[in-house]
Amino acid sequence: MNPQILFNFSLALVTTGLILLFKGLFILGFTSLIISIGTAIVWLMSGFFEKFEYKSPKDTVEDNKDEEGKGVLKPF
Repeated sequence: MNPQILFNFSLALVTTGLILLFKGLFILGFTSLIISIGTAIVWLMSGFFEKFEYKSPKDTVEDNKDEEGKGVLKPF
């Protein structure tokens, strides 16, 4: 799932949970906070696991030639 959606959903649930707790609806407030904590954990884990996924060098290496077929100069 998209990490931005998970992050926004987690923030929305935290806000909703806090508002419900202040209103006196404790069961709904705590339920919302528990779901938001679970969503935040999924969001954090998705960010961590993307860093450790294997990407083959064939996908990351691009052809460094311009339209005329000359090699593109790199600073280093």
